[in-house]
Amino acid sequence: MLSKNLPVFNDFANIAGKRIIVRVDFNVPVEEEGGVITDDHRLTRTAPFLKRLSEAGARLVLLSHLTEKKTHRSFKPLLDTLRLKTDFPLELAYSIKDARNSASPAVLLENLRVFRGEEANTPAFAEELASLGDIFINEGFSQSHRPYASIVGLPQFLPSFVGPLFYEEVTKLSEVFEPEHPFMLILGGVKFTTKVGVLEHFMTSADVVFVCGALANTFLAAQGNEVGISPVEKDAIARVQDMFLGRKNLLLPEDVQVEGTGARRVGEIQAEDFIYDAGPKTMVSLAEKIRDMRMILWNGPLGLVEKGYSQGTIDLIAILANCSAKVIIGGGDTIGFIRKQKIEKDFYYLSTGGGAMLEFLAKGALPGIDAIFASRKGAQ
Repeated sequence: MLSKNLPVFNDFANIAGKRIIVRVDFNVPVEEEGGVITDDHRLTRTAPFLKRLSEAGARLVLLSHLTEKKTHRSFKPLLDTLRLKTDFPLELAYSIKDARNSASPAVLLENLRVFRGEEANTPAFAEELASLGDIFINEGFSQSHRPYASIVGLPQFLPSFVGPLFYEEVTKLSEVFEPEHPFMLILGGVKFTTKVGVLEHFMTSADVVFVCGALANTFLAAQGNEVGISPVEKDAIARVQDMFLGRKNLLLPEDVQVEGTGARRVGEIQAEDFIYDAGPKTMVSLAEKIRDMRMILWNGPLGLVEKGYSQGTIDLIAILANCSAKVIIGGGDTIGFIRKQKIEKDFYYLSTGGGAMLEFLAKGALPGIDAIFASRKGAQ
């Protein structure tokens, strides 16, 4: 198993006075007005390890980024909240020089995306980052599918490890490669291109594969069904027909919620309809299937949650919270709903990864993992 070979950092007895660079994921959802963090899942999962490093006498340099609507935005408005969540006095450094010269026990380098060498993964920028510390620890599993300097370039220059959360992610997600049966994959969201690798990998090993969300529109259209004005990836239809349709373990929605008129059965969808969520009959059938499962893997919402159509997703959370299977869930929207209900403990594992989770499940590896292993070989 991959996780058995991962070098996990645990040498807390010998780090007093050393500078330790930790790649974290502080790319948290933030309200555009007021800078309020709306989901601190990644922060709370990372904070205990950072605090332990700090209490052992290490000087921390934290690396992270902000993206989406926060592109090139500063960490400055979030600093007080980050200090509260990490439970130590972070100092924000606006440049690598500032970070290098800081006497603070914990420094957060400004948003990595403002540095040109980050996304380009230039060796010069990776080496600059490495100059900030004596040891590198990747605790950002959720960003380790990105071949950026702070993920894959930096380990070339320093003794490198993964942190405990990273290790836990790999260990828990790896369980689905040899799942307990019956095993169900639930795959929602939007883009076929980001999900196809997972579908290919698990279509032969899963007892049931339920495709939902906007992703299901493409599958329904590939079957020849009318899906109205709902989004469909036309370029993927032929591939869906060749690779997935006709599989006995494939489960698609039997009815859907359409805008303005409630639920319609598949086959009764009108040309002007827009599908925005799973229908009630679909949820009943899904609940019956779930009752027999021993392991379930879920990534991606059932509906257009960003527009407020979240009932199918919320209903599925309730079903899974009360089932007897080992349930592993990833994806920010879904985890956000679970945390709002404060029922995290009702599930076997909640991943911090979205895209990283999907890539790891599809390939069994990530650029960030490969970089750590390569650094170890280079040090031998």
